[in-house]
Formats: sequence, structure tokens, C-alpha cells
Amino acid sequence: MQTFFKRLLHIVEFQGFKNINDFALNGLKYDSSSKLNRLKDEKNKPSVEIILDIANQFPDVNMHWLLTGKGNVLLSQTDTQTTHLQEPTETYVLKNKNPLANNYDTLKETIFLKDELIKTLKEKIEIQEKQFVPIASILEKMENRITSIEEFQSFVKEKLALKE
Repeated sequence: MQTFFKRLLHIVEFQGFKNINDFALNGLKYDSSSKLNRLKDEKNKPSVEIILDIANQFPDVNMHWLLTGKGNVLLSQTDTQTTHLQEPTETYVLKNKNPLANNYDTLKETIFLKDELIKTLKEKIEIQEKQFVPIASILEKMENRITSIEEFQSFVKEKLALKE
């Protein structure tokens, strides 16, 4: 399966940028390409800010494809090259849309990203809960030992008091 960074490089090439640095500086108007270059490491995930910047600057890019690799690269892709050569119909449609509908796709993507974040956080909570169980067991054993030591001390004091 392709990584997010490889799909991002596909967008960079498809949009006509020289490289990821050119895309970051001229396409997304970032000060540097470090935000994007850190995504080369598969452990690093794109921030919501990066996703929204790409969605806002390149509205024809299918964000679902960019995030998951599923579907078409472009939202209205029928064939890869002629889509860019034809007059864009989206511009005319957007003028007639309800203002609330304009944000629908962005909101839908934001909800998707937040759901993914919630899923990740739940997984982290499960891991921490699993780590908590052994610690709770150790604490309980220590409390029992302390109670046993306190009872032993009381017993010894009583015995010493009887001998005197």
C-alpha cells in the first residue's frame, strides 16, 4: 500500500511542481518544506492543518484518496489528462450553491480526521489501561505487606509489654 507521502508526491507531480519543496513553498505558501518532509517517516501522520491547506489550495484533489489511497486522485476524474484541459464546471456550480453547502466537504473531511484521532486515542487509552493493571496489583501487594508489618509490630510490642 502506498504511504501518505508517496500519494502526496503524486499530487506534487500531477499539479506540475518540481518537488516537495516547490509544492510547500509555492503551492501551500509555507515558509519551508519541513512540515511535509517529516511525513517521509511513515510513523509521522499529517496534521489537520496540512490536510486543510491541501484541500483549500487544491479543491480538485480527492482528500479521501490522499488519506487512504482509495478512490480516484481527483474528485471529478473521468480520465486523468482531459480533466485539466476542460473548462472547470465546479466554479459555476459553487456560485449557485448554498453557503453552508460550500463547507460540507471540508467539514466531512474534518469529521473523518477527528474520528481517526479518536480511534487512535482510544487505542492509546487501552494500552495505558493494560499497563495500569500490573501497577495496581503491585500496589495492592505492597499495601498488604505494610499491613502485615504493622500487625507484626503491634504483636511484638504486646509481647514485650507482657514480659516487663
